[in-house]
Amino acid sequence: MAAFHPETGITHLCLDDEEDQATLLKESSWDSLNAFLEREGPEAVLKQEAQALCRLDPNNEALAKKLKHLSDNASKFKKIREIFGECGRYHPNQIIGKRCLPPQGLCQMEPMYKLACKISDLQCLQNQGKLGMDPFDFIRWRVIKKAASMLVMPGDTPKSFLRSIVYRLGDDTNDLKGKGYEDTVMRQAALLSARERHLLNSYGPKKKFIKSVGRQTHLPFRPAIRNVQRQTPRLSSADVRNSAPKASTAQARRNEAQRAQRARRNAVPSVYNGVNDYRARQQQRQRQQAQQRENE
Repeated sequence: MAAFHPETGITHLCLDDEEDQATLLKESSWDSLNAFLEREGPEAVLKQEAQALCRLDPNNEALAKKLKHLSDNASKFKKIREIFGECGRYHPNQIIGKRCLPPQGLCQMEPMYKLACKISDLQCLQNQGKLGMDPFDFIRWRVIKKAASMLVMPGDTPKSFLRSIVYRLGDDTNDLKGKGYEDTVMRQAALLSARERHLLNSYGPKKKFIKSVGRQTHLPFRPAIRNVQRQTPRLSSADVRNSAPKASTAQARRNEAQRAQRARRNAVPSVYNGVNDYRARQQQRQRQQAQQRENE
């Protein structure tokens, strides 16, 4: 990966010439990554002070809320430094071309934390040999694809909604506004990483349901009436004889569907090999589905 300036993350490949580089470094309105990381020390001091005050007054809700906020920030600082710190290989402002970035860039806590978490999740897959691309390149690919799909007119830029893409890429939401930012490929990668780390319960409708109802002793979907005997349907011999051909036909269709599903699953490689391979597998799957419909 090309070298980047530690303050703005501008790569030399993105600049037209030395004069353009000097102008951007002096006049850029992008926030500094180094300046952000320097705030970690003062934040840690504030956290220690809040902890001391909470021990003196444990029933103070305002102090507890402040301590929770500072503790969350400490965790975010740690993750951001792990991915984008002095020894990191990446910079948030390299996620897309400089002309497509928001005026302040992406060196703020929330977008950097979101990116850092996504990179960390994908690094798990890369270490296990299940992701052939570099994690940051994979995210860049999906961000650029999503941004391009949302542009209306030639010459438009995703500056106004790039942060929303970074926040929501890979999410699964029922919100109509958030649906436009979903990306199925990124979502599948996130779920695969969660499964490998035994954190799959953190995703999906069950998580949303628990979050919405809070802690409840009796869940709403439990039966309200118990000890109710279900009436078992009785079949006559005539019903069995009449349904035998239909049952055999249905069983044959199920067996055929299972064989097709196994064939598709075996045809999918466990390592991601790039966009061309992904498109080729999609086209092959579509041809198989079309042939199956013709056979039916």
